[in-house]
Amino acid sequence: MTTGIDWTEEVGLNLFDLSGEIAAVIGGTGVLGGAIARGLAGHGATVVVLGRRREQGESRVKEITDVGGSAIYVPCDAINPDSVAEARRRIESQLGATTILVNAAGGNDAKVTV
Repeated sequence: MTTGIDWTEEVGLNLFDLSGEIAAVIGGTGVLGGAIARGLAGHGATVVVLGRRREQGESRVKEITDVGGSAIYVPCDAINPDSVAEARRRIESQLGATTILVNAAGGNDAKVTV
């Protein structure tokens, strides 16, 4: 069902335009986090793929950049506060402050799954 209103034109707002946003996806190396990272990049966000698995992180970044998106991989262990703090420092020094944060960590780890 449609309302017949084009909100982008009507109010000058594109709810899905994430251009200029810095999106950090903790667990971006996993299946769910990876899909979220790809979706955010597809709407213009610069994505930071965070996770423990470097090979998967770099592969996710390649998936995003191969289709014209912007992404970097930053190693991060979500259950280690020092690792999270270091990841934050790296993100801020390379890209600036994160404006979107998604925590998709822990799907296969009992220590981080609620």
